[in-house]
Amino acid sequence: MRKNWLAAAWAHWFRAKPLVPDAAFQGPNEPYPGHWRRFPEPWPGAPAGEPDADARTTGHHAAVEAAFAGLPAPWRVVLARYLARGGDQQVAADLGLTVKQVRDILARARAAVRDELDRARADGPR
Repeated sequence: MRKNWLAAAWAHWFRAKPLVPDAAFQGPNEPYPGHWRRFPEPWPGAPAGEPDADARTTGHHAAVEAAFAGLPAPWRVVLARYLARGGDQQVAADLGLTVKQVRDILARARAAVRDELDRARADGPR
């Protein structure tokens, strides 16, 4: 495997739109410009001891796995390497990318996973 295959494909996988829409933040004429209008809803947990705790936890794991599988291959490589090895500098060195490229890919991959988890939670079990 060529070491710089990911660097060549890097720009191809970026979304044209921002990671979070501007409408999610307060404008210049509001009390806290640039702050969240409303915080994102927390992911519901399944407290131990509830009758459906195992099923809900399994559903959460399946949603995370599906979100990860839905990422473009270069993003999965960077995210998996980061989760396994830690440190964006180490991942950059391993994959022949710059630290900025790794951080950009990580930010976009995390945003894509969050978006998919939000959709999965809104749609219910698939």
